[in-house]
Amino acid sequence: MNKYFGVNFEFDHLKFENKILQTVDKNEKGYCCFIDLNSLVNAHEDSEVLNVLNNAMLNSCDGSYIAMLASLIHKKQLKEYIGPDFFSKFIYYPKKHLIIGNTEEVFNKIKLKVKKKNNTDSNLHYLSIPFLPIEDFDFDSISKEINELSPDYIWISLGAPKQELFMSNLMPYLDRGVLLGIGAATNYFSGEINDIPNWTRKLHIIWIYRIFTEPKKQISRMSMVIYKLPKILKKEFFFNQR
Repeated sequence: MNKYFGVNFEFDHLKFENKILQTVDKNEKGYCCFIDLNSLVNAHEDSEVLNVLNNAMLNSCDGSYIAMLASLIHKKQLKEYIGPDFFSKFIYYPKKHLIIGNTEEVFNKIKLKVKKKNNTDSNLHYLSIPFLPIEDFDFDSISKEINELSPDYIWISLGAPKQELFMSNLMPYLDRGVLLGIGAATNYFSGEINDIPNWTRKLHIIWIYRIFTEPKKQISRMSMVIYKLPKILKKEFFFNQR
């Protein structure tokens, strides 16, 4: 991974996927984050979150604007690899999957979709956890349930930055498995939220689409991003000019 905007990113999609596949095949463990503009801004406002991101096994760029701005500043061709795309590909892999977070209703919709294509959903599992602050989770107890199941892919759908902090705290207790903080990817895959149209990606206006589909949530997020992002960009630009 290389550092952009103070955070480690792996922009090579093949390297990103292969590292995860190798970790699973070797029965090792690690956690991966999908970082959008909101996550990036949060990281610059909270040193704990920044440390969690930079200690991850892998970080993917979950925002086309991050990729576009990094490409312009560093004069490279960088492309995002968003959580919904990764989830939609890897959830069909014939390994053991565990989804943590969201709702059982969403999980059941995911099972139906996977079963329709794979003719089985027996490799998919769900773990319900209480709605608590990070410091109140009993990670030891949670890990015992996970280790008993021994999943290959552990999908964490808690929203940023909670899911990143959750993964970082949980990982030391795990025997194996790759933790993946994929946020709302489960909602897109299950149809709870309308899938992101390709034209919004090409025009780099996914954030506008998300404002219309989730106005209450996204407007507050984007307000903070618009306020904080110029400082982050200025720092990256001048650092790159050295």
